[in-house]
Amino acid sequence: MTAGLQLPPTLPPPNGAVLTLLAALSAANGVSSHQLALKARDDALSESATSYGDLCSNFCRVLACPSPHLLPEVELKKFHDGDLDMFTKCCGWMMDNGSASENDKRQGMVEWSALRQMAGLLLKNALVAPPLPRNTPVDALGRVLPGNPGRMELPPNNAMEIKLGLLTCITDSEPSVRGAASTTIARACTAAVHLEKSLKEFCVKNWVDLIPFILQCIVAGNDSSTPEAESASIGALNTLRKLLEDIPNRLVSESPPASFHELVPALLRSLSSHSEVRRKEALMCLNSFIFPMPGSLVAHMDGYLGGLSALSSDPNPDVRKLVCKSIVTLLEHRSEYLQPLIASISEFMLRATADDDTDVALEACEFWLTYASLDENVSCAPEMMDTIVGLFPQLLPQLLKRMVYPPEKIEELMEDNALDEQNGESEDRDQDVAPVFHKSRTKGQSDDHGATHGEDSDDDEDDDDDDEMDDDDNEWTLRKCAAASLDALAGLFGASNTLPSLLPALQEGLGHDDQWVREASILALGAIADGCKAALTPHLPMLHPFLLSQLTAAESIPQLRCIAAWTLARYSSWTVDQLESSDGGGGDPTLVGKVAEAFALRMLDPHKKVQIALCSAMGVFAEVAGEHLSPYLEPIYGIFVQALHKYGTRSRLVLFDTLGIMAENVGAEVGHGSLPGMYIPPLLQLWNSIAISNPFDRTLLPLMECLGSSALVCGLNYQPWALETFEMAMSTIEACTIIISHEEDLGDIDEEMTDPIICSVDLIDGLVEGLGPNFASLVNGSSRFGATFPDVLQSVAGHFVAGVRMSAFALLGDLARQAPSLIETRLSDLLSEAVSSIDPTHSAMCNNAVWALGEICVRCGDNPGPLAPHADNLLMSLIPLLMGDAVDIDGNSLSLQGIKENAATTMGRLAMVNPNFVAPDLGRFLLGWCDGMSKISDPHERRDAFTGFVMALRANPHSIRATGQEVEDVANTILFAIFSWHVPQLQEDMPDNLNSGPYNFEPFPDAFGELLTSLRQLLLDLKTSLGQAWTKIEGQMPKKVLTLMKEVYHI
Repeated sequence: MTAGLQLPPTLPPPNGAVLTLLAALSAANGVSSHQLALKARDDALSESATSYGDLCSNFCRVLACPSPHLLPEVELKKFHDGDLDMFTKCCGWMMDNGSASENDKRQGMVEWSALRQMAGLLLKNALVAPPLPRNTPVDALGRVLPGNPGRMELPPNNAMEIKLGLLTCITDSEPSVRGAASTTIARACTAAVHLEKSLKEFCVKNWVDLIPFILQCIVAGNDSSTPEAESASIGALNTLRKLLEDIPNRLVSESPPASFHELVPALLRSLSSHSEVRRKEALMCLNSFIFPMPGSLVAHMDGYLGGLSALSSDPNPDVRKLVCKSIVTLLEHRSEYLQPLIASISEFMLRATADDDTDVALEACEFWLTYASLDENVSCAPEMMDTIVGLFPQLLPQLLKRMVYPPEKIEELMEDNALDEQNGESEDRDQDVAPVFHKSRTKGQSDDHGATHGEDSDDDEDDDDDDEMDDDDNEWTLRKCAAASLDALAGLFGASNTLPSLLPALQEGLGHDDQWVREASILALGAIADGCKAALTPHLPMLHPFLLSQLTAAESIPQLRCIAAWTLARYSSWTVDQLESSDGGGGDPTLVGKVAEAFALRMLDPHKKVQIALCSAMGVFAEVAGEHLSPYLEPIYGIFVQALHKYGTRSRLVLFDTLGIMAENVGAEVGHGSLPGMYIPPLLQLWNSIAISNPFDRTLLPLMECLGSSALVCGLNYQPWALETFEMAMSTIEACTIIISHEEDLGDIDEEMTDPIICSVDLIDGLVEGLGPNFASLVNGSSRFGATFPDVLQSVAGHFVAGVRMSAFALLGDLARQAPSLIETRLSDLLSEAVSSIDPTHSAMCNNAVWALGEICVRCGDNPGPLAPHADNLLMSLIPLLMGDAVDIDGNSLSLQGIKENAATTMGRLAMVNPNFVAPDLGRFLLGWCDGMSKISDPHERRDAFTGFVMALRANPHSIRATGQEVEDVANTILFAIFSWHVPQLQEDMPDNLNSGPYNFEPFPDAFGELLTSLRQLLLDLKTSLGQAWTKIEGQMPKKVLTLMKEVYHI
């Protein structure tokens, strides 16, 4: 072993029974034996802490055993008797009395290494997800019932052995073993952040040997070129990189300072290593240090920048790529270190953007995109701006050049075009259809009414924007990055800086004979639409017809048609503006119709990629044009119907989205007159034909979403198809529920399998919103499902998959609003399910349950009877949401966007039914309730929250002295909540200029005069009860707040 590298003690050999278990788990054939092995593993892990620790230790011993010849004879015999086939593969060469060939030995060691790697994987899984004790009772959502133990704790002696073994393994000569060990270390340390009780020995602060050993290995590699030192150094670098990727801040703050501070110098030395692997690993480690920026990196920043400069011309393109990545990371997170060198760095990144290696060029191109996305205080610093703009004459044409497909890609696309034309009418293969996911519904602060219709509420509609202009699907390419960089730079620097350097190359490209060059230039024209639209306005009367001609010309390649459509869509607002400017004689009032017609006709293109691009472009155009498309709806929808019959699966999926966008943005005209009769029947026919053969077909999801949007916009005009739609949705729920019920292991059922149920529930909810009170008549008129609808509603509200419950509560809340008679017979059970589903570990389900309960409270009015049996449980479930005390299964705090606002609304509505449901415990959550109320955006929900709050406070006025806080602080919290009525919703905090300046508060809504009277009385009572404390509060109020108090609240 290399001098200076001290390895931990050698572990005992593994148990032969564990080798047999690993063999069964890794067997390619024999499903039954594999399942038995899985059960044996799970039983051993969950039997007891001792059993859990012993199995983990044995997995580690296998991982740390470099050769089977180290196994004792008794363990070899167990392995032999347990799995002769795997024993022969791994150890057969040892049994030939020295006659085995070198090839036999080599193959045997390959099999042994694979078994070691499998052991490492199982060890990692066992550590990062400690098992629950066997037979631990859980509810339908997998939550441990109160009063039962949590996850297993790894015994300290096992943890110590495993840590020693893992450190040894990162020095192993076998790369797969080093990789398994390094991943296990990183994942275990990461899991310990949230599972400190179970994995406390793997917390960085408790693993005191980890960083010193990693440092020792890196230094050994810097000081020696032996194979052992090289393996140890690479394994240590790999481990450090993974740790820095997962828990950089923990590593910085909890590692032993003396060793940690030596890491950066050691990494900097590794940058000059003869080994490409070590150079790359060191670069990645240093790159991960940039965000936490420990003092040691600050102290050696000059050395780091010098190291990057030295590697900027490295012969290995992967190294050059990482140099560019490091510079981009510095620019994004620590730009102050680059600003003095911005001129030389920008020149280097410009050269790298032109690198022959496209991966290097892509990483360099990220520099321009990142720069344009920086905070304006950084990107708009004069020196930075002058430097970047000074490069525009070279940079912008280079970005345009990088937007042209490379020759090899062009050849591939031409072949695809030929195949597409040949197979245009054929059905898409399953592998050609991207995975389909249902965009489920959320209620409350996330949507217009107040529910959540999706676990992720982020608006990601723009995420597909780049994909619609490109043939690389979801891959982030140099072409996309160059276009995005041009878009961002044009937006930052404006037309005056952008166009002079870009226009000559752009004009040349638009007129180029090569269609691929022309295609890239049209892409560039679309990319600068946002940043340069005003300056391009004089040119658009000429450019717009040119784009239409590229879209419609028969000789245009499909890619040219696609990008022309995308760019026309980018200029949709200019197109619509022509309607308004035509009144003065300057615009073209027919242009919206021309574009709509061109888009619609080209939707019938034989090339599938063009069909998809045109559907997307029509959707973007509809979002901007809105009701201006009303005069053209009949021919547009005529094309849509033709397309429904013509399209393959991929194109049809995008068309469904377009139909939904049209319904949401064009508005009521889509549902008026005879128009729904054109497109609703073929949609229902498609649904029926697909669902008959497979109710789980995922292409049904966007179709049902489309029908839900259509039902909503059509309103009562949807009635001719409402019963059929309702019964088909109910049939889907029924069929899928029956099929799922026959699954042997319900633990294998996930939200993807239940998406058809979720989507059907959401579609029924769309019918409720569209038909309003008439929905009750629809259900009662259904001979198939009228009588069973309440049963189905209760079953989905109590479903074991959280996503089904989420949609069920969205439906429940809307039924409470529109058709309460349908829930009366099961109301108590539905209330129980909703209260039990206030589970913050499933945020969207929790959100919808809280919202639905609030709607039921509204429906109860002043009748507390239905709520009385559930009021205490509801109150106890809402309090943690208001006070920020929500935790997950492992006791970690949860922060849920929008949930406090919904909880504040529902608490208010509960108090409106009966303030005594809330008042006795008001002191426990008064502060959280005020905070939640101040953030509610919907005025009606805000009104209900405050109305209930006033009623509860009247019922328990002493609660303001029972919060555990100073009474002045409590009063200020109440005042802040009340004053939030006067702050615009987009403004999160009180403005600064309340003593002087132009700021004016918003008036209190005229429609809520009764509440205003109540708030005035509340403030008067507060002033009276606080006495001198109130005088102190008034003395600290800004002048404009005092004026507001006097003028609005008469205080």
